[in-house]
Amino acid sequence: MKIRDVRVTPVSVPVQAPLRYSTGSDSAIHRLVVEVETDQGLVGLGECNAGVAREARLRESIPLIIGADPFNTERLRWQIGAPAEAKLFGSVNHTFAAIEFACLDIQGQVAGRPVHDLLGGRVRDHIPLIAYLFYRYANQDGTGAIDNAEAMVDFAQQVVHQYGFETVKFKAGVLPPEQEVEAILALRRTFPHHRLRVDPNAAWSVSTTLRLAHKLRDCDLEYLEDPTWGLRGMSRVNAKCPWLPLASNMAVATSEDLAPMACLDAVDVLLVDPHFYGGLRQARYVGAALELLNVDVALHSQGELGISMAAQLHLAACLPTLTHAADAHYHHLTDDIIEGGKLAHIRGGMQVPTGPGLGVKLDRDKLMKYHELARKIQTVAQTSILGDASAVEHLPILPRW
Repeated sequence: MKIRDVRVTPVSVPVQAPLRYSTGSDSAIHRLVVEVETDQGLVGLGECNAGVAREARLRESIPLIIGADPFNTERLRWQIGAPAEAKLFGSVNHTFAAIEFACLDIQGQVAGRPVHDLLGGRVRDHIPLIAYLFYRYANQDGTGAIDNAEAMVDFAQQVVHQYGFETVKFKAGVLPPEQEVEAILALRRTFPHHRLRVDPNAAWSVSTTLRLAHKLRDCDLEYLEDPTWGLRGMSRVNAKCPWLPLASNMAVATSEDLAPMACLDAVDVLLVDPHFYGGLRQARYVGAALELLNVDVALHSQGELGISMAAQLHLAACLPTLTHAADAHYHHLTDDIIEGGKLAHIRGGMQVPTGPGLGVKLDRDKLMKYHELARKIQTVAQTSILGDASAVEHLPILPRW
């Protein structure tokens, strides 16, 4: 079997209302959908973050992919996603992950087995997910805004009631810290028995983090995620706040960060992401390393559509030491690009797909619909990476406070 064609399609699927981060806002989830077709007519699906650099990287890799064996992903990794390339050029891991997802999807279809069986087999069938809480701008209908503690609590109550989530995650780093502390304390009063985690996306300085950590000491946080930038900053906070677990997906984002993370004792919980680490197999290896280092395993979300959401579920199914509910933006989406519509939430999470491969198929009408939308709105000004389209002269400076 050989790969005979690779198709890359940018898509943008709107969220209910624009989500705000420390670095900007997103009115939609922007993704690149990858289809890898073999000479036997099988099509594997992949997905990664959108953007001009990642799309160009995918397209320039196509000549290396055409003619390759979809079972030989390790050879492909060293051709188009080698560690040195990944370290020097940040889009490499994301783009290779999309190719690897598609190849594993093909392998699963050939074997008649789900992808998690190719990763060692599942140890759980159901993956708990979180209620992901963001400050939000109003949508085009003038509704959906969240800009204070009361509105945040109201939204949290809605999604917890609707989906049955047992963990809530508050995305901080948007408003002045004192206002965000009010929202965090209000959430704890409203949900006294839920796990509560907070993620400022590195918007706080070390001194601000230490001051706020003391204010939140009685809040029983599950963990505080990336309050400040970098391993050195995280290490300083961790040393001074031994009662508070620190988590990261920013200070630790590649396999090469694991050794200094351990040496600096900077992180208690690592949020693994197959897109960041260059595929499901590499993410699985990171999970094994964390098991040896006795660092907790969690699962990061960067805003997945159905293909990547399925991949995340397969990964979560086979990580033995995953003890935290998985992050997911998915409940904010208004639609999806897979057949049958959005994946179903069950008992505060999702069931692991059991069909061959990833277990999802493309809805081609939806793919084209959201491809057209992507061509209209998928620009730097519309993403959270480099600024906020709704703010005046916003610079994504870290720390902000």
